[in-house]
Amino acid sequence: MWSSSSPMASFTIRGRDPRSRRQVIVGLLSLAVHPKGFSQVIRWSIGQQVTPPPLTLLDGTLVDWGALRGKVIVLEFWAAWCPFCARQNPILDRFYRAHQSRGLEVITVSLDKTKEAALAYMRKGGYVFKAAMANEAWTAIYQQRKGLPQLFVMDRTGKLVMIEIRELMEEDIHEITRFL
Repeated sequence: MWSSSSPMASFTIRGRDPRSRRQVIVGLLSLAVHPKGFSQVIRWSIGQQVTPPPLTLLDGTLVDWGALRGKVIVLEFWAAWCPFCARQNPILDRFYRAHQSRGLEVITVSLDKTKEAALAYMRKGGYVFKAAMANEAWTAIYQQRKGLPQLFVMDRTGKLVMIEIRELMEEDIHEITRFL
């Protein structure tokens, strides 16, 4: 297991896959040259074991990723100005309300310029899923794949099992139940 304790570059990669080891070696070399750019080196991909970087929710609470181990986690990037997000988020919120008792956690990351815009969007939609503002590390994750919304699903062990960069319809979101 490889791990970094830097708050800007928190990640974990497990396994014997040589590609993962190469990613870590390249990342460590990049860290020596550009200490703040480490999160840009590790690309999240399906099958990869990840520990997301630190994230503070809009209410000021720090997400405790360790406490969420054993849950299926849906991570979504969105923005208040995104019409596709405006159609997807009500579906995602209903899905979360219906399945949170089965161990589902939904944490979303806003790419809006201001916290006020994100808070207004959350209030207007009446959403109960958790939301945060993108910081440097989360922006680096978003920029690996352009487009909104972006949705990542981690299984109960922390392995990425689904990545979607497009608006998901209700039947697409219900596909997540196979991981519950």
